Amino acid sequence: MKKLIKFLSACTIIFLLLTSCGERGPVGPEGPRGPQGPPGPEVIPTSFEFEADLLQSNGFEFFRDIPSGIEVFESDVMLAYVLEDIDDGLEVWRKLPVTEFNNRGTLLLDFDFTFVDIRIFLDANYNLGSADQFEGLLIRAVHVPAAFLNNSMAMVQSVKQAETIGELESILGTDVKRLDTE
Repeated sequence: MKKLIKFLSACTIIFLLLTSCGERGPVGPEGPRGPQGPPGPEVIPTSFEFEADLLQSNGFEFFRDIPSGIEVFESDVMLAYVLEDIDDGLEVWRKLPVTEFNNRGTLLLDFDFTFVDIRIFLDANYNLGSADQFEGLLIRAVHVPAAFLNNSMAMVQSVKQAETIGELESILGTDVKRLDTE
């Protein structure tokens, strides 16, 4: 009886191995079309770029008006990135705020915004001086309309934590439109 059970088990295993290793069959016909999904958003996220100088003479802050083609509401989110490097022809953008530790203390490159402008500024736990100046920082600001956020705090947090433009596009499920303002 034990030999019969071993024989049947071996036959079953061999049968399963041989039948699972065959060629894939032809693709079946396309299924019925599903129901129409909800309409997409009317406004898409938009980005714009500008150069900022953070100098002692301007109090280490730079204001840039939001371009007229972008309407910002109080419920919208604005993100800012600084061009950090160009590596093999690819732009490397870093999300603000950027923290730098030096021998004098901690320096912070940060931003804030209203519905009319965006401010790029330096903050430090020491007195800023001429050694802390930045000229020609290339900033990319991204406006994310509240329509994309669906009043969900989890979505707002995800958007704020997006480290790259690609990650932001992935979270929102759409491309970020670049607005040329120059």
